[in-house]
Amino acid sequence: IFVIALAFRYRHIRKKQEGYYENFWERESRADATPARSLNNLSYITIPLDKFPLHFSDDSEITVIEDELIALSHEKILNLTGKSNTDLKEEYGVPNLETMSEIGENYERLSVLLVDYAKALLEYGRTEDAVTVLEWGVSTGTDVSTNYTLLADCYAKLSQHQKLPILREQV
Repeated sequence: IFVIALAFRYRHIRKKQEGYYENFWERESRADATPARSLNNLSYITIPLDKFPLHFSDDSEITVIEDELIALSHEKILNLTGKSNTDLKEEYGVPNLETMSEIGENYERLSVLLVDYAKALLEYGRTEDAVTVLEWGVSTGTDVSTNYTLLADCYAKLSQHQKLPILREQV
């Protein structure tokens, strides 16, 4: 009885997997046939350099972070977190896949830089400036958990406990 039950379970799992693969390849085939979409009207992320305390230190590590932020501010950036190549092809077309991948990678780099920049600001005792950087990171929908935990620590340090429930909801 156990062997028969196991055989039925195995067959059920195999059919489910086959259906998954069929759906995947069908979706991939449709995505490969999607024409290019214009990327001009997308709501790209703009880095608010005027709100960031740039050039507050001569430390070479901080200067590198700031230079990278400035360089990224001239690039196209979108939060494409959680989107697969198939999703990108379906939404923007196959000819735009490489461009959209670059735009997504720009966002991933930005998310890491913001956390590094906030940490540097905190090392210099510039908690309010770190909050500005981290809050902006949260507003872009970052999935870097350190952004949220650092921001919560800053709120606690500044006795802004009323902001913690809002932050918790955003997480």
